Amino acid sequence: MWDQYHEAAQAHLPKAMPVVDRFHVMKNLNDAVTKARRTIQRQATEAQQEILKGCRWLLVKNRENLSEEERTTLDNLLAVSPELKSLYELKESFRDWFNTCADRQQANDLLTIWLNKAKATGLRALQGFTRTVDRWRQPILNYFNGRHSNGFAEGANLKIKLINRRAFGYHLFASFRLHVMVAFDMPEAVSL
Repeated sequence: MWDQYHEAAQAHLPKAMPVVDRFHVMKNLNDAVTKARRTIQRQATEAQQEILKGCRWLLVKNRENLSEEERTTLDNLLAVSPELKSLYELKESFRDWFNTCADRQQANDLLTIWLNKAKATGLRALQGFTRTVDRWRQPILNYFNGRHSNGFAEGANLKIKLINRRAFGYHLFASFRLHVMVAFDMPEAVSL
């Protein structure tokens, strides 16, 4: 969800179908949940603020990954603020949308319903997220054409960055290239 990246991909790979990775969409939503939580917390009473203190990670963590104690704490937090409960339920339903939609058409229909619910909340942070989703709707929906992820590319980029960091940089590109090729077990590295 970065214009320059998609413009470069379009220029060099004009026949490729752009896909916005679900990880980045969910990260964007979790950031919106965090912003909305802050707003809700600022507007809460002093007693509510004390209960809501330190709840960020409970709200953005996947429900099935919560311990029993964390679930109890989360349920108590959500009982304090109906607005926060609505926000959390929207986040979880969006995550379920990614997991359960069988095809692009169903995903499109359910996304429209979800966006309408999110817009109806009136939470400013969610409005920003809904605008982002509207803007990137087609590349997000393209995910459902094959459930593609750029996880491999992200992992490769991280590995290359670590190689560079471990060496504190390289003076010669050829040396850097050789280290990358060895790290990825590329046969050409042996012949160099």
